[in-house]
Amino acid sequence: MIKHVLKIIWNQRRANGWIFAELLVVVAILFSMMDSLLVDFYAYHQPLGFDITNTYKVQLGVLKPGMMGYVDEVTLATSLGEDAMRLVDNLRQAPEVEEASISCVGSPYTYSNMWSSLVPDGVDSTWEVHSFQHHIVDAEYFDVLRMTTDDGNPITPLIRPEVGYVLSRELAGKLFEGKRAIGEYVKFNMNNTDRYPVFAVSTPVRRSEYEKANARFFEVATPARMIDLIAQWQVMPMDILVRMRSNLTPDEFEAFLQGMGERLTVNNVYVSGGYSMKEMRADILKSREDNMKKKSALVGFMLLNVFFGIIGTFWLRTQARQGEMGLRIAIGSSRSQLRRLMSIEGLCLLALTVPLILIYLGNILYLDLPDTYRLPYTWWRFAATFGGAYLLMAGMISLGIWLPVRKAMQMEPVEALHYE
Repeated sequence: MIKHVLKIIWNQRRANGWIFAELLVVVAILFSMMDSLLVDFYAYHQPLGFDITNTYKVQLGVLKPGMMGYVDEVTLATSLGEDAMRLVDNLRQAPEVEEASISCVGSPYTYSNMWSSLVPDGVDSTWEVHSFQHHIVDAEYFDVLRMTTDDGNPITPLIRPEVGYVLSRELAGKLFEGKRAIGEYVKFNMNNTDRYPVFAVSTPVRRSEYEKANARFFEVATPARMIDLIAQWQVMPMDILVRMRSNLTPDEFEAFLQGMGERLTVNNVYVSGGYSMKEMRADILKSREDNMKKKSALVGFMLLNVFFGIIGTFWLRTQARQGEMGLRIAIGSSRSQLRRLMSIEGLCLLALTVPLILIYLGNILYLDLPDTYRLPYTWWRFAATFGGAYLLMAGMISLGIWLPVRKAMQMEPVEALHYE
């Protein structure tokens, strides 16, 4: 039957040529858009490496001369860093708070970032030095964000009372190439004599739901190191993260801060405000989610147009051959044979586009147009998008053929001969 169908397609090549071109363009566009949506969907549902449930960010400020409550710096017995650390301790001791931490460039869902080079201790000048994302955090940071080691255990018990590092899985693989990183030493560059131990290897950590996990490291600072950093950076850039014992609305969290009263002011350092990490997440993801909605709406609109376009095309094509179908019934073809013949003919037209679509796919892969950074182009990705596009098209073609064929099968032989 396939040979007979191909002969029919060839004999009607003038009319079939336009249908073939339409199918070719539609399948190529549908395949590309499905691939883009698959990458976004896959990236969005991968683990983030941290948990912001019931987590809030607290903003610190410093009183200036002339402001109410300002303490003359000459009379202060403590430094700015010590005051900030004491304020974080006050937050930590509140009954409503599960844990609190202070960090430099440690808050998720922000545009702030810091990059530093890192090399294993003992490498020679042939080592290729790269920069990686760098966070300076305290030991409590990992409890606040519920971060775990690569094998699922808590990180905080592995922290020792000295400056050390926690590497992400990607960075550990780059620096130690399959060797056990825990217990090894790293330094900022080959000329640096200061070396620091690796406390743990964390799960992959991502900046947001739409981005891939990248190589990064967390410098676990001692209190003395953090105090020195605050003296250099001041308190405004510091990230104070608080995990509450229960979920609070913005108004409830504001009421909690107001209820702490004077405990949220230590000399000239004070809490100027706070907001939920979920609000920060919504702000950061807004543009990406808006783009995702537009892309989904575009795909939906295109599918609707393709649905009516393909069904209409094959409906008219089948309707124009009503006399031929009636004649086949009149000379002895069964209704099931006729249905099968017309369906196979439409699907053969679709199948003939496969070689050209594969050439199109090879070209866009050669030009590196698909997003292979967030999701490598594997066989399952090819099967999901290529197979999905063709299954959708096959369903539309079958529906577009089935309806008019069903009507033609009810035709009486005399009426068929009248058409002919």
